[in-house]
Amino acid sequence: MIEVLVKVCGLTEVSDALASAEAGADWIGLNFHPKSPRSISARRAAEIASALLGKAEPVGLFVDRPFEDVAATLLEVGSMDIVQFHGDEPPEYLRRFADFDPALRLVKAFRLSDEASVDRMIAYLDRAQALGCPPFAILVDAHVPGQSGGTGRSIPVDVLDRIPAHPRLILAGGLTPDNVADRVDRVRPWMVDVASGVESSPGIKDPALVSRFVAEARRIRASAH
Repeated sequence: MIEVLVKVCGLTEVSDALASAEAGADWIGLNFHPKSPRSISARRAAEIASALLGKAEPVGLFVDRPFEDVAATLLEVGSMDIVQFHGDEPPEYLRRFADFDPALRLVKAFRLSDEASVDRMIAYLDRAQALGCPPFAILVDAHVPGQSGGTGRSIPVDVLDRIPAHPRLILAGGLTPDNVADRVDRVRPWMVDVASGVESSPGIKDPALVSRFVAEARRIRASAH
């Protein structure tokens, strides 16, 4: 029986991070994108990462940030070796981080809206493979012009059906406790990612919604195998 993993993203409080881990979240996303309402400082991220030791893994989320800024943030936070790039970072950017710290697990996000965006994702992954820096995991999210994520919008169903198989596919985009079971059953991802779908306000998670999301995500996955 294979159980889908769960990432709760955009945490801003230590208490919320611990509650999400207690509910069964495997990864806790910490957002460093200044334009996001869920953005936090490296100091707050360090507090959350320290509290999560042995409970869940922190993930640093960055959007089109200079290499030096990201590297400095990782060093300041510590205890964080999963990095998610959610912008237009080219494959060569991933190569720099693979050289910087081979132990880093790099996640590349792709915002999908149509067949052409899926084709661009495939071309990107081919290029990264050729450079010797394929991402550890890929995340697929809905494309909303001018926004980098956490929009509450879902990937169109016809686009979902075109996503190629990947051993570590993370499904995001408008997931909630009410729809995650159907989406997991359709896509069979390695992990699901939720932010706004379990919030009482941007960056503040509702523990009851997080618990229900985790249960619903895993219910279908367990029964399908």
